[in-house]
Amino acid sequence: MSLSDTDAAVQNGVSRIETLRTLLAKHGAPGSRGCRQGAGDLTPIIRDGDVDVDVEPELVQVLGGEHELMLDLHPHLFPLARSQSTGNYVCALRRAFANDADYESSSMAPWPIVESKINAPGMRLLSLNSEHFMRRIACEADDSGTGEEIVAIYNEGLGQGKLPDAGLDEPYEPGSVAKLGYGVDKYALLRVGPFPDLYESMALQHQAKGDESSSLIAAETANGKFTGFGSTFAFYAKLLSTFPNRQEETKDAARVCLRIPIPSGGMEVEDLAQIARFARLATEDDSPTEAIAKMAVMYETIRQHEQDDDAANASKTPEQNAIDEANFLLDSVALHGGRWSDIRSKLGIIYHSAGRDDMALFVDPGMKL
Repeated sequence: MSLSDTDAAVQNGVSRIETLRTLLAKHGAPGSRGCRQGAGDLTPIIRDGDVDVDVEPELVQVLGGEHELMLDLHPHLFPLARSQSTGNYVCALRRAFANDADYESSSMAPWPIVESKINAPGMRLLSLNSEHFMRRIACEADDSGTGEEIVAIYNEGLGQGKLPDAGLDEPYEPGSVAKLGYGVDKYALLRVGPFPDLYESMALQHQAKGDESSSLIAAETANGKFTGFGSTFAFYAKLLSTFPNRQEETKDAARVCLRIPIPSGGMEVEDLAQIARFARLATEDDSPTEAIAKMAVMYETIRQHEQDDDAANASKTPEQNAIDEANFLLDSVALHGGRWSDIRSKLGIIYHSAGRDDMALFVDPGMKL
């Protein structure tokens, strides 16, 4: 196992990574909070030693001295670009699952694209994979009337049967958004793929019209589309709280987030604090730190109950137990604070002990195997 194996994993998990870096630099990251700006604000991050990288040199920030800083990103994140104006990062998320090619959330699945920042407790989901994300960029640029160059960059290499999804292997045809006639957001959802921010916008539009049923259906649909991410349930809880007689449902939706990786609940400390309040584990009078501390108590109660479930634990493999231990370590940092760099070594040891040297080297590149 070597860094070259990590490079291979990145290429497998992030389809057409060089194209993605270029498109991010030119257009920005749709759905993000602090990485939307194009025109070079998002600087692609290229590690020393990367080869065959087709990105314009003036758009590249070589990951040299900044390497130490980026060790304080969530350990499962692979940084793709950094906003010069906000300091936020667009990253690919490498999730760890038990090795089972038939499992719905297989480790071989494409890596979701997220937004995060240094020592943030979590991340903001942007897209389930790089191909969806790039096609959304292409259709947005086309709809703006200034997307000729971006569409050309996106289309390069498509139509050759190299992508497993035939629908995404077809070049984007300029004018497609206008031809459909529903606007770029609906085009993205109908013709590209699911995006959490677009489902949120749809839900809020229905809410503003007083259509409670359609609003909640949009949010519930998002919950089903983005398995394993707490942020959609956090939004669902927030939405429920705005409607009358939905207090219990609000609480239940928020508490789902405690059974999903905590960092997936949001990028900011306030995102997690809000979950605690909607879950009725904290009050509006609690500071964000106090609210998250109260949520941590409930989280640890749930974990203890799961550990005491002998029947469920008896069938777990050593690899599954190690992944559970790793997730607990990651959740603990998100809930209690701290530097992500401080746990990388311990996290690497956990993965190594279960035979997951691929993940061990990914989270702790300096590990000697």
